[in-house]
Amino acid sequence: MVKRRWIEFAFFFWILPLLVAMAPTSVLPPIPILWACAIVALLVLRRSPDFDRRLLWNPAGILPGLPGVFARFAFFGPLMVMLAWLMEPEWFLSMPRDRPLAWLTVILAYPFFSVIPQGILYRSFFCHRYQPLFGGGITMVIVAAASFGFAHIVMHRWEPILMTTVGGLVLTSTLLRRRSGLLADVEHALYGDLAFTLGLGVWIFTGAAREGL
Repeated sequence: MVKRRWIEFAFFFWILPLLVAMAPTSVLPPIPILWACAIVALLVLRRSPDFDRRLLWNPAGILPGLPGVFARFAFFGPLMVMLAWLMEPEWFLSMPRDRPLAWLTVILAYPFFSVIPQGILYRSFFCHRYQPLFGGGITMVIVAAASFGFAHIVMHRWEPILMTTVGGLVLTSTLLRRRSGLLADVEHALYGDLAFTLGLGVWIFTGAAREGL
């Protein structure tokens, strides 16, 4: 049982992202694969009698956890602004400035089309399914964050891998501390929408990254 779970973990969270990164997007498109994996993960969770369903949504955890979310955002947000300005100055704030309608569409759609499946797969499912392997403490936080960061290898750049690994530490800690998947998704959406606003969508859009933009 434990051996099979190790194999499952290695395949879905390390081998599969590597295969997606190596293959053309027409063969292995990242977003549909993410959604397919999230749906499978959701079905597995629904069949698990010991699954704490607060890890999926738990809206009751939002209000108590929001002050901490905003405090962390007040710290990490300015760091993201500084990094975006230093590392991608030509793209800094380019989307809201040059394409405001596209920017508004992206920041409204991103939480639904990207944050939700990532939250299901890399937080709710991961922290339940692999607790027998990594426990429920700091080891789980580190491994989940590293897996979340490695998934961004599909962008073919080291910067999003590093930034999302740090983000994974924050988001996984939020989930385990507050037992609210929805709160972690809200926090995830804040950073993701800020990234698009700052121009870091040049890293996030897989096609753009592959074209060297």
